[in-house]
Amino acid sequence: MSGQALFDALSKADVYDLGQAYWPAMPVHPFDPPFQFFLYRYHEYVRKSFDEMGIEPGFSDAISLVVTSMHSGTHFDAPIHMSQDNKVMGIDVTPYQRDTGFTNLPEPLHSMEKVPPLLLRAVLLDIPAYKGVDLLPERYAITSEDLAGAAEKQGVTINEGDCILVRTGYGRFFETDRDTYLNKWAGLNDDAAHWVAAKKPRLVGIDNLSLGVPAPFASHRIILVEAGIYVMKSLTLEKLAADRRSVSTVVVLPLKIKGGEASLIRPIAIA
Repeated sequence: MSGQALFDALSKADVYDLGQAYWPAMPVHPFDPPFQFFLYRYHEYVRKSFDEMGIEPGFSDAISLVVTSMHSGTHFDAPIHMSQDNKVMGIDVTPYQRDTGFTNLPEPLHSMEKVPPLLLRAVLLDIPAYKGVDLLPERYAITSEDLAGAAEKQGVTINEGDCILVRTGYGRFFETDRDTYLNKWAGLNDDAAHWVAAKKPRLVGIDNLSLGVPAPFASHRIILVEAGIYVMKSLTLEKLAADRRSVSTVVVLPLKIKGGEASLIRPIAIA
């Protein structure tokens, strides 16, 4: 397909923004530092300085500064983000850690600069729709039967290398109800995490801050640490689900942070 033909086809598709907004006081994991955003330079002061220096009188700019964990809001985790007994995919990662990040990691481990741009077939598993509710109950543990049942009800199959998107409904609370978002989310139980890992997806995404319920880190261990599958969290999947887009193409472009274990992202789905 030519570049023009590809553009023509894409221009007729719907594009869904799967990323949440970032702002000070946004909900972040209680173990993480807060997201901070400042205007470092203001127009009126820069204009005065430029005028005094004779730099294009009347011209000015504004520049912002961000201080954040790479796990704030919508973000992408590489397997080295977490470990079990200091091991990721069976490899002890402690010799490769520095204050400036991870370095010289042995394959198959890698840090963020080695994560390629991702263009993947995505399958949305809408668990509330499968259960016949608008929102899963507080702290509901999604089972493998729920995942398989949702896939069957939606008439979709999951192929190796796909992106699996799991909707719980809790993404709607990201900007409106901090307590519910941080403390009452629904997520995968251990059996569901094993079901996901067995499908061998390239990427797993969910609309909350933590994959697992009731143990918040067990699903991370199964999917990230043991299986080496990328994860993205704090998505918004409400519009994709409302339009019943069970299959789409996701585009995910993490920052190429040398030595990094994660990245802020703004993923999209095309359907």
